[in-house]
Amino acid sequence: MKTPEQIKKELDEYVIGHEKTKRSLSVAAYNHFKRMNGSTIKKSNVLLIGPTGCGKTYLVSILARILGVSFLTSDATQFTSSGYQGRSVEELITDLLGICEGNEYKASKSIIYIDEIDKIKKKTNQDGGADVNGLGVQQSLLKLLEGSDVPYISKHSQNGEYDRKMNTKDIMFICSGAFVGLESPSIQNLTDFGMIPEFLGRFPVITQLQELKFDDYRKILRDSKGSILNSFKEWFLSEGIELVVDDSAINIIAQKAIEKGLGARGLHSVLDEALLNAQFEAPSLEKKPSKFTLDSMVVMTGKPKWVY
Repeated sequence: MKTPEQIKKELDEYVIGHEKTKRSLSVAAYNHFKRMNGSTIKKSNVLLIGPTGCGKTYLVSILARILGVSFLTSDATQFTSSGYQGRSVEELITDLLGICEGNEYKASKSIIYIDEIDKIKKKTNQDGGADVNGLGVQQSLLKLLEGSDVPYISKHSQNGEYDRKMNTKDIMFICSGAFVGLESPSIQNLTDFGMIPEFLGRFPVITQLQELKFDDYRKILRDSKGSILNSFKEWFLSEGIELVVDDSAINIIAQKAIEKGLGARGLHSVLDEALLNAQFEAPSLEKKPSKFTLDSMVVMTGKPKWVY
């Protein structure tokens, strides 16, 4: 079983910044496995708060990879209260068992990640109507988050009916949302935002991620093992061409990504645009260049610089 320090050290290789959040997640993951070994410590569910594009989903996916557990991701906006048209929260367990090939033991060690959790805040001015996507979903999630026997549809089910149950007490739930306008992640502020105290009580760990800065984008490109540049380098190598990245390109890519307002996802978008012509031409070149230099001019114009 990896220690929190070991878990964070591996997270650092892929995730730039977010030091406090990485520490919180590392301890929560460590406690998750202590429960797997019979400990009665409190369930280590985590609530992540941070702006769109700051890397919440990526962070959780890397954590699951480091721990070697199954990872199910979902979106809170698809759920409705029981009895209304839409997905019920219990379907998460059917989905989880699906990716675990029906192995309940494997599923019990898994991480279920629910994004856009701020979108199920308690609604106001409903004119007496049922709050089927807000308060009702929060209430439906309570037993799932705390731990209860939840029915699911196994692969042996007749006519797609619920035929088995699995207890969720040891599944690690990580929820996240942007919570736009929230000043700080205090329980009072979150309650005022529209999250009910009973729901927040299921999250011993609440941590806030900050918006990425210019230097963060540079470090993501240069230092992260998960840098999108590595994928492009692999693509050009498959064509027999070495992709050489000039530091001037790093600066321009980072700046253009910030301007797009997509967070770290913007890096992929900028590089797609910059390398489109090169990827279009490379497979058809009769004389293969040895290198392709990506500098600031290529990023700005999209015109390839082949080196023979």
